[in-house]
Amino acid sequence: MQDQETTAPAQTRPTWIKVVAGALGAVLVAHLAATAVFVGPDNAAKTTLGTTLTEYMQPYFQQEWSLFAPTPISVEYSLLVRGWYDANTPTEWVDVTQLEVDGNILHSLAPSRAGIVTRRLAGNMRKQYRRITTQEQAVLAGNYHENAWERMEEAMLATPDPSSDARISYVLRLDRAMTAYATQFAWAWWGRDAGIKYVEVQIQETRAPRFDDRGDDPSVTVREFGRRPLYLYDGQDSAAFAEAIGRFRS
Repeated sequence: MQDQETTAPAQTRPTWIKVVAGALGAVLVAHLAATAVFVGPDNAAKTTLGTTLTEYMQPYFQQEWSLFAPTPISVEYSLLVRGWYDANTPTEWVDVTQLEVDGNILHSLAPSRAGIVTRRLAGNMRKQYRRITTQEQAVLAGNYHENAWERMEEAMLATPDPSSDARISYVLRLDRAMTAYATQFAWAWWGRDAGIKYVEVQIQETRAPRFDDRGDDPSVTVREFGRRPLYLYDGQDSAAFAEAIGRFRS
């Protein structure tokens, strides 16, 4: 008897799998293209995209090439926070970056990414701070107890030769983010019922001396930011934040 040959029906992938694979492929190609433009030399695309490209790449996809020789990282950023019970009575300054380092990185074989939150925030603000005018920097150093960011934007735009709308908007978003962090910290550190009405942040840049001057002490530059009203974004988890700060203190 002659064996009959049977052919199994060809299996086809469902349409939804093809759609998802195509979408993911397009996203990957777009991300790789954005990365190439961001890390590449100055060009027309990089100039045109400007702030939009920076906001996409930072902080999660940024590569600090200054990590390597011949110009390794030589500046350390720290964020300091203090609260105000009223316009005349502040708390002491607390180096929240040092708390993060001690709580997440020090003596840890697998340090948490939570140990770089304030350093990234301070570093991003410092980069933008250097690109705005002296008059706009003075606005950031001012005290604003009500409608802070709307008033700061008006003041910045009213300065002679102001920065672009996109840059001012980005700087103020960073300022708001620092205030939201400071608010959470103030509640976790001094207590939500302690009577804190305003918060203030300060960025410290500690620069290592050049190799030829390696016996000198590091130089410290302070970036001043004024008092801000308490502020929280929707969805911030105050309880989880306070729990983390509690672990840092122990």
